[in-house]
Amino acid sequence: MADSLFRFNEIEYGNSPTDDKIVGVFRFEQAQAGKTGPQHVVVAEVSSTLYAYERLLDLISTTVEQSRALTAGMTMDPFARFEKLVQRLNDAVASFQEKEPTPLNWSRVNIFLIECSQDQLCVSGHGRLMNLFLQSKPDGTYQAFDLCGSLEQPSTPDPKKIFASIVCGDMKPGDLFFIGSSSFDRLREDLKVKSRLMSLPPVSASMEIRQDLEQMRPPDDFAAILISCHTADKQLAAIPVPSIKGALESMKQLRENELQTNQTLAPILNPVKSSKPTLNTEADPKQPKPARGVGDLWQKAKSLIPAPRPRPTPATQTAMRSLDAGHGSVFTKKRKLVIGAVIGGILLLLIGYLTYSYNRKVATERAAWEQKFAQAADLRNRAESSLMYAKDSETKASVDQAMGIVNALDTSNNDRKQRVTGLKTELSQINEKLRKASVATNVVELFSLPVTAADGSLTAPVMTDKTAYTVNNQDHQVVAVDIASHTAKTSALPSGSGRIVAGSIGEKSLVLLDDKGQFYAMNLDDNKVQALNKMSQASSSVAVINDMVVYNKKAYILDGTKGLITRLVKTSTGFGSPSTYAKADAVPLTGSVAMAIDSNVFVAKSDGSVLRLLSGKQEAFGLSAIDPQLRSIASIWTEMDDPRIMVTDPADKRLVIFDKTGLLTAQITSPDFSGIRAASSKLGQKQALVVSGNRLLLVPLP
Repeated sequence: MADSLFRFNEIEYGNSPTDDKIVGVFRFEQAQAGKTGPQHVVVAEVSSTLYAYERLLDLISTTVEQSRALTAGMTMDPFARFEKLVQRLNDAVASFQEKEPTPLNWSRVNIFLIECSQDQLCVSGHGRLMNLFLQSKPDGTYQAFDLCGSLEQPSTPDPKKIFASIVCGDMKPGDLFFIGSSSFDRLREDLKVKSRLMSLPPVSASMEIRQDLEQMRPPDDFAAILISCHTADKQLAAIPVPSIKGALESMKQLRENELQTNQTLAPILNPVKSSKPTLNTEADPKQPKPARGVGDLWQKAKSLIPAPRPRPTPATQTAMRSLDAGHGSVFTKKRKLVIGAVIGGILLLLIGYLTYSYNRKVATERAAWEQKFAQAADLRNRAESSLMYAKDSETKASVDQAMGIVNALDTSNNDRKQRVTGLKTELSQINEKLRKASVATNVVELFSLPVTAADGSLTAPVMTDKTAYTVNNQDHQVVAVDIASHTAKTSALPSGSGRIVAGSIGEKSLVLLDDKGQFYAMNLDDNKVQALNKMSQASSSVAVINDMVVYNKKAYILDGTKGLITRLVKTSTGFGSPSTYAKADAVPLTGSVAMAIDSNVFVAKSDGSVLRLLSGKQEAFGLSAIDPQLRSIASIWTEMDDPRIMVTDPADKRLVIFDKTGLLTAQITSPDFSGIRAASSKLGQKQALVVSGNRLLLVPLP
């Protein structure tokens, strides 16, 4: 049978608008000429750009390369060799996770290792990638398999055995194996991957898929490899099946190669040590002399300096003088050169060590900076996603956390400063979107009092589909303004009326209440105002009337001073005897200023908080945090079937709108707002009636 060979065709395309993934194909082929060996491919897709995942991929690449060096030229069973490689990968990844400060999220990692050797194909990996194995049949058709899906993977990854299983099998001439990033799954039909692999030569199929990607320009990164098996052009001698003795020798050589490779690739972590004791103490002239260290050079220098001579006796001195003996220096030229060389070597070693230490410190600091920056960028991405799904609290938490990290980053050079400034700008933009702030334009003034009028003379704004109502307490009039034409009509209040503090739409009339407890009704058809009954003596417990709302043929009256809500039932002459709906000993109503009803009773307090009551009992409710925070509320509005809660904030001169869950939907400001006190709207209307100072304004809503 003719030997087979493997050919590889890579497909790469990048057009992602954001760098949020690491996608790549890594090939490892036999580099030594004249030797045959297994060929390896690593295909990786990581849904993160944190520095820790880049280091993980570097570790896997290095481990595969080291393992290939160990098994180069070994006549081992392909399955046993691949099993050993996978074991070394698992050990390396487990050791990496123990030392890596950043925890790895394995749900973001999809990585597979493929080995092609002789006529064998072995696969192991973690996660899920798009793959297709086409097995050629004698009739020219193909049978398709999902090799990666055949791998058994636990539901919870074991950090000590990420590559949990192995699949090995035959790959014969004509068979094809395609594996690539998950983005290919999305365009599998558009790219016609399967049909092209089955009908075209591998090179042509790869080229057409790449050309289609370039024409379609999808906003994503693609990386894949097509492995095809072919019959070799030349017949190679059959590799004999190794005997047991040969297998043992092969394993022994594998162990020796492992030791040698570890010493070569990592001499600092694994210093070379002699495995055999030296039997001959004499120097072998044929062997190269070992390199000398700093200590050896120092000993050599000391040996060149003679020991101090003994003090000469008088006879010796006389003899020396008679012989005219010289007294030259011990520092000869040769010795000076040697000492200078030793000192120079020591200085070079010191400089080298200091340089290495500095570079290592700089590299560590740079890696830590990049890790922190990537963490902040990841939080920014989470904030954008949370904002898209209206998760305001999660968005705010992510932005605040990211801003805290960014503010602590070093910006000593221009590159870092620009990157940090750009990220801060993006976070500020998210914060601005989170504020949901807008400035109202096209504000219309429907009615106003002279500048001489006392502040707060306009009260009780109420809105219907076509008409806006308010009360002019200075002239004791009810003002009705046509919203379309802006024409105003006034109706006088009965003589002796007090200051109108609240108004509400009843069934057929506008119901008003003054500060003396007197009810009034204005007919909506002819605008005539008549006095109804006054609150009975049984209501004398009400000290101050802050607000009144008519709902379901009942009038609800709020007394924020005593923390009391009183309810009166409608009668033929007005409203009957009062009953207590809620009071301060059961609900914290003290300090309340306004009220609105939609089956629930919403009570606004002067400190900017809102309570929700049902059947007189407080429910769990609160407004979401906004920027700037609510410091005060002057009025509140909602009604049945309307999803909005609208409050006025006089401290920051804004109209703030929430949904019925308390989530912020808009905060509106305008140059026309000054002393904003009250607001009203109508179900389905995209505009609000606002009292600002002594002006009645019609404000468009987003």
